Amino acid sequence: MTSGQKNFFLAFQTILILCSVVLVLVPVFLSTHPWPTLARDFLENNGFNNTGAQNQVSAIYLGYRAYDTLGETIVLLLAVSGTIGIISKSGISLARGYGETMSEFSESKSTLLRTDLIDVVTGKLGPIVLLFGLYVMLFGHISPGGGFQGGVVIASGIVFMALGSKSGASTRLEEAKVLAKIESVCFLLLILTSLAGIPMGMGYFSNPMRVDPSFQVIYIIILNSIIGLKVGAGIGYMCVAMLGKG
Repeated sequence: MTSGQKNFFLAFQTILILCSVVLVLVPVFLSTHPWPTLARDFLENNGFNNTGAQNQVSAIYLGYRAYDTLGETIVLLLAVSGTIGIISKSGISLARGYGETMSEFSESKSTLLRTDLIDVVTGKLGPIVLLFGLYVMLFGHISPGGGFQGGVVIASGIVFMALGSKSGASTRLEEAKVLAKIESVCFLLLILTSLAGIPMGMGYFSNPMRVDPSFQVIYIIILNSIIGLKVGAGIGYMCVAMLGKG
């Protein structure tokens, strides 16, 4: 493909994207139809009473739309599995430090990629980011946050710790096997927690603590914690694999 053809396709793609954006946004801004308020008013009036979560986002994705949340965790699991599969197919073994290919590459490039600044900054920030991720995860029912957001922050902390660990010094959170086990256990706990209401005559993902309004928020906290640990371990596992650390 010549440079002229590449420029033509690039211009065509740009025009197509701009036209798509215009077609989507123009009707929204030019429409005189009033915004729907029924769902908003329902959540405002009933969200806290039905779930115990002051944060309406948590009330939605862990209460009214918990099935979607389960689907999102499965999608993340498939994405992580696919990424690890691609890495393993490329000649990198995950069983023992991702194999000699990545180990040799890391050793040969260590003097170029690693500096004292990276060791100090990322190594010190890692535990702080992990702590903040736990806060976002555990208090997602009150303030903005939750399992998915806290899990991403936790994964960032794991990556920081992996980047900041000196050769020969590491923690268990930087081991691929440990992260894989954490994600697997959390996914199993998520399934078991979703079945907790069935013995009490409730439905799938029903809150078994709803009988006592003062305790029903505990179910939301448990779900946020499980999802946060699963997301953090899954994304952290994928990033650690890409860094070539075992």
